[in-house]
Amino acid sequence: MNKTTFTEDLENNRLIAVRTFDVAVEKVWKAWSDPAILCQWWAPQPYTCQIDEMDFKEGGYWIYNMVGPEGDVHRGRMDYLKIEPHERLEAEDYFVDEDGNASTGIPPMQMSVKFDSNGSSTTVTSITTFASAEAFKQMAEMGMAEGWELACNQLEALLV
Repeated sequence: MNKTTFTEDLENNRLIAVRTFDVAVEKVWKAWSDPAILCQWWAPQPYTCQIDEMDFKEGGYWIYNMVGPEGDVHRGRMDYLKIEPHERLEAEDYFVDEDGNASTGIPPMQMSVKFDSNGSSTTVTSITTFASAEAFKQMAEMGMAEGWELACNQLEALLV
């Protein structure tokens, strides 16, 4: 199993995660764009993912819930800003309340995800930019990198 490499760019409030999957880019892209597959890996176990709505297109959005084993629910929304199939996507990701309103406790995060095809493998580079050093620290303390590694492990298991 491959591992994710993480780089903390503290000067620019960015977390850079790089992971190579030993499958073609079309399969990795589908795992990001098909809601039936996306929900199988997005929430790190023991959490599960439930999709309320998903419209995977530029200007579209995805509203999801990460549900914990004790029934705790963490709602999120991702607004798709730019989509270049099999190459990259850019989005704004943030926590929302049950009515879909943005959380005031954690500022939105900007995500840029690049898919580099190497023939039979694909390297995914995800850059998350935080609104401030404080927001970066808050997400780091919540275990963002550890959760991302678990989610990538789940994605890799689905792709083989």
